[in-house]
Amino acid sequence: MPLKNSLLLLIRMSNDQVAIIGAGATGLAAALWLEDHTSIQYHVFEQQDRAGGKVVTTVDDGFIIEGGADSYLERKIAMTDLIKRVGLEEELVRNEVGQAYILKDGDLYPNPKRTVLGIPTDLDEFMKTDLISDDGKKELLKEYNKPMAPRVNEDISLGDFFEHRLGKEMVSSLIEPLLGGIYGGNIYELSMRATFPHFLKMEEEGSLLRALEQKQQPHENVKKQGMFLTVKTGLQSVFEAVVANLKEGSVSFNTQVEEIVKEGDNRYLVRLANGEKKGPYHSVLITTPPQKASELIPDNKIKQQLQALTATSCATVALTFPEYAIDIPHEGTGFVVARNGQETITACTWTDVKWPHTGKSGKTLMRAYVGKPDQPEIVHESDESITNAVLADLKGIMNSNATPERVHITRWYEAMPQYKVGHVERVKQLAHELTATHPGLHVAGAAFEGVGVPDCVKQGNEVAKKIVDTVKVT
Repeated sequence: MPLKNSLLLLIRMSNDQVAIIGAGATGLAAALWLEDHTSIQYHVFEQQDRAGGKVVTTVDDGFIIEGGADSYLERKIAMTDLIKRVGLEEELVRNEVGQAYILKDGDLYPNPKRTVLGIPTDLDEFMKTDLISDDGKKELLKEYNKPMAPRVNEDISLGDFFEHRLGKEMVSSLIEPLLGGIYGGNIYELSMRATFPHFLKMEEEGSLLRALEQKQQPHENVKKQGMFLTVKTGLQSVFEAVVANLKEGSVSFNTQVEEIVKEGDNRYLVRLANGEKKGPYHSVLITTPPQKASELIPDNKIKQQLQALTATSCATVALTFPEYAIDIPHEGTGFVVARNGQETITACTWTDVKWPHTGKSGKTLMRAYVGKPDQPEIVHESDESITNAVLADLKGIMNSNATPERVHITRWYEAMPQYKVGHVERVKQLAHELTATHPGLHVAGAAFEGVGVPDCVKQGNEVAKKIVDTVKVT
């Protein structure tokens, strides 16, 4: 690019402004990318008094307690790159590997070895499990010769797909509790295309079991390494560090945005709850949940599209006990609960075993989860009611009536995005409508293209790049 044009672009970029609504993973990743790669002015508006969004860490008497996500998959490198960028690489730590369990009919069964999301990669090994009955195993073996599951507009629910391929018992006893822990929803409503499209491709090639067997690596006597990473200071500290790396004054906490107002030549004003207007902005990135985002945009069609993206409620319940008061006869890192169980909890992590840095000597820290997709009422109950329900479920497993020394409950109301069948097309249509009618207005975050923290970081980076490209061509 000629020097004159480069200077003009630099001047243009320095004058253009970007408003970012939300200081969670998506919004802060976008801001940091703009900080590192451009001269574009940006401002982040955050309703809460802290950074992190659905990532929230509490440090209490030596315990590191996560109220939301506690880690991320190592292979999703966007998060690791962010951690390195903000200077926390030395704090990275990997999870301890231990046996995970499935709670079914009041008993804990070891999660079968050599499986991928519950799908066996080694049938000889899988046949040893007592979790699945002989009839369930016979049904599983039919998978090799089954036709493709019927689709509607190239999509199908997770439950229907896996039940067709692997059998109903495999879904209820193994697949559903594992996937429910990731998405927190009814798997008979969630989209395969939006969540696990690679399994659809495997099916098109003939068989999931055959495809996974072929991908399986030889089994060697090498100590298994954990696949998850976090930082010893808690995940929220990563986003606090991001804020520290942004321009001073570029993030406004305790600042609620009421409306995004389109003004003239595709410019936008941000109206705050106190009536003040900020802007105009060349681009606006909204990273709030869709229901909240729909309240900010005065366009009925876009409102309806955003409101079609639903979410469920859940809560995390962190409990600390004296180590001597708890007797867990199973060595491992925790368990998930099989479908149709009578328990209130959906899963429990023995946190100080999986993440030793989170606990302290002589104490035990565990984290339970409540809020089934068809029973969200528990999330709205009192702390005492939730705690009693969790303890009642854990009593038989822990062989203890001990009272926890500390309880930290974090409620998430309509915060677990539900990628229902047809989600990919709905998001595409929304993006098309925004581009056509509101150039420069973007939505991104867990509700759209990936629920994990690294997915949100990646989305933030990608939207920031789009904004720069828009500046270049206008």
